[in-house]
Amino acid sequence: MTAMLRFALPSKGTLYDPTLQLLERCGLRVSRPNLKQYTARIATLPAAEVLFHRPSDIVAKVATGDVDLGITGLDLVREEAGDDANLVVIEPDLGFARADLVLAVPEAWVDVQGWLDVADLAAEFAAGGRQLRIATKYANLVRAFFYGRGVYSFTLIASQGATEGAPGLGYADMIADITETGTALRENRLKIVPGSTILRSQACLIGSRRSLLLDTDKRVTIRVILELLEAQRRAVGLQHIIANVPGTDAAAVASAVTAHAALSGLQGPTLAPVFSSGARPEELDWFSVSVVVPTDRILAAVDHLRTIGSTGIVVLPVHYAFADQSETFTRLLETLETDNL
Repeated sequence: MTAMLRFALPSKGTLYDPTLQLLERCGLRVSRPNLKQYTARIATLPAAEVLFHRPSDIVAKVATGDVDLGITGLDLVREEAGDDANLVVIEPDLGFARADLVLAVPEAWVDVQGWLDVADLAAEFAAGGRQLRIATKYANLVRAFFYGRGVYSFTLIASQGATEGAPGLGYADMIADITETGTALRENRLKIVPGSTILRSQACLIGSRRSLLLDTDKRVTIRVILELLEAQRRAVGLQHIIANVPGTDAAAVASAVTAHAALSGLQGPTLAPVFSSGARPEELDWFSVSVVVPTDRILAAVDHLRTIGSTGIVVLPVHYAFADQSETFTRLLETLETDNL
């Protein structure tokens, strides 16, 4: 019996909807009839069981091997798993939930214009008999950031709520928090310290090295997921043009079509003879040309096809663009082979 792949997805929050939308675009629609249900299925992936967890719990469960695969935030992975040998980041950027972990200080601190000013401030506080207080949910990342720059005089204040309110409430001097637009910081009269980006984060795909190393069935299922994710991403921004083009022979038509750079395609256009009972102008043959074109060059490509006598021009969406093999899956196999536990 094929082993079921345990695939953990965010149960709610900012990662929930984009995750399900991404999987659906890849032909991996998640069926969850009831939002109170914490298990689901993917009809096109019968060997996988979907489990819904909090994003931070996904990191922990993948690290322990209770879950084989998961989608969560890279910030949580780096903060909570660190260098855990059993957790492998399979795809570090799924293309959504982008945010930065930064330092922010009160706007009134006009003298703080960069990281070095924060370091000087920490020294001044220490000389005055107290430490710089930093409210954050990312103690490990912030500590490593400060230590890595030779700053040791500070105190981290654990924050599990609205971190941006800490300076205004008086229990911290500054904060380190994740932000997408900086709006919440500005609303609380805080400013980002230039040069203080601790981590650039986004949604990522992680896996349990031990379970994937030991179970070939699960690797088969993961290859399906990675192939579809990769092909769907590669197809973004591409369109498929089909047109009938007249010419003396296939080589002449190919030359006329590729005279415009937009029509060079992924490996060049595909040509096939058109068998028509209608009259042919000047004894020319007709060829069906099929080529993949960047979306932003569609009209330029169509105009060029018109200039060489094309008719019946059709544009179709490209849902997937597969390479010779999945680079992500190949890289995963290399990681498993070289880093055996």
